[in-house]
Amino acid sequence: MPVTNNTTDTLSPNVKIEPLTIAEKKLQRRAIVKVDPNSPAAKAGIKAGDYLQEINGFPILDIVDYQFHSAGDAADITIQRGEETLRFSLVKGYEEDLGIEFTDDLFDRIHTCKNNCTFCFLRQQPKGLRPSLYIKDDDYRLSFLHGNYLTLTNMNETEFERIVSQKLSPLFVSVHATDPEVRGRLLGRKEAEPILPRLESLANVRIQLHTQIVLCPGYNDGDVLRRTIDDLEALHPENRGTYGGVVTVAIVPVGLTQFRDKLPGLTTCSPEYSRSLLEELETRRAKYRKTLGANFVFPSDEFYLNAGLPLPSAKHYEGFKLLEDGIGLVRQFMDDHDKLAKKIHKFPALTPARSATLITGELASSLVNDLANTLNKVEGLSVNVAAIHNSFFEGNITVTGLLTGQDVERALIEMGDELGEIVVAPSVMLRESEDHEFIDNMTIGELSEKINRKIVIVDRFPHSVAEAIL
Repeated sequence: MPVTNNTTDTLSPNVKIEPLTIAEKKLQRRAIVKVDPNSPAAKAGIKAGDYLQEINGFPILDIVDYQFHSAGDAADITIQRGEETLRFSLVKGYEEDLGIEFTDDLFDRIHTCKNNCTFCFLRQQPKGLRPSLYIKDDDYRLSFLHGNYLTLTNMNETEFERIVSQKLSPLFVSVHATDPEVRGRLLGRKEAEPILPRLESLANVRIQLHTQIVLCPGYNDGDVLRRTIDDLEALHPENRGTYGGVVTVAIVPVGLTQFRDKLPGLTTCSPEYSRSLLEELETRRAKYRKTLGANFVFPSDEFYLNAGLPLPSAKHYEGFKLLEDGIGLVRQFMDDHDKLAKKIHKFPALTPARSATLITGELASSLVNDLANTLNKVEGLSVNVAAIHNSFFEGNITVTGLLTGQDVERALIEMGDELGEIVVAPSVMLRESEDHEFIDNMTIGELSEKINRKIVIVDRFPHSVAEAIL
């Protein structure tokens, strides 16, 4: 059966489809899609298909408002059902959820970014990629809910006061530099952009902050970087004697592609540059472990791999709270690999013999090659690695998560007879959907047909790879 989208050829020719008005779109995003049958909402009579309007007299703009205003042991809910406005009074446990699920977390849509950052990856992409890759969000609610970084420049005072009044903690803030002039230049603003007053205001109301620096050689490194780290250190809770403050500083290298048309010139972080940076930062981290009781500054894994230096042990990642920044992923992979290697001899011989190819980007190729060598100790198993060059983006883009389907297809076809019977694809390169799409919209099913091989999708741990092919 052919796959179709919802077009008019499935309807009566007399049915006319009108575009939704702005009001209708806003209403749809407030739609309740599910009500837990044992929840306070269900017992009160609220149903899927209703539209949430207010809780305790407050208009609800998003899931954050929903959670904040529904806290407590009672709630008055205003619902729109068809043409009717209905009100329900609920009694519940103090921290008990109402039991409602929505179509969208943000009823008034994502707040987008109006900056023109010199390093912005979204400005370095061609057309035709996955639509979500073109969304420049700078939304404080996504920062609170999902750990997205925000600059604090694309919000008005009402929104800032909402963060303060609802104590939205922790937040993730893109700092890049505390020097206002340098920060303004990096963000592509016409004026200086001071960040410290904002951070201090948030710290004063017990909000904890995870901060990020995208390191651009020649812009915010050297003395500018040292000043930035010093300024952020002064806002650490241990130095302030408060709960609120800056608890981490993540430093990640700038990513550059071949599509930097009409953008300021930037250079990559070379192996020598990365090595020097890590040596200086480790001196600071040793001091912070004594004065702050924490490492405080966390360089991304890419710096260590680029410099050819060993990564810190697991305890230095302090609970792996910055994985989304690429900080600690490699250490987790290595530790899981070590556990697998210790028990690889327990796996039985394979009859008949089996072969597999592991897909990876160039950055992690040495790690994946080590994994392949471990798996090859199983009798009857032959595993090799496709370390794929990112011809699409070029530049210094070598991570697995930004490989396109077309680059993967090209590399696997070029392997010819060396391509294994099973191809193992890490989930990080695919969108979580039924079709499992690469960023250029090729699906895993389409790739499987093109290379005439079974493809299995695994998470990032070596044990998952072993379970998929053994």
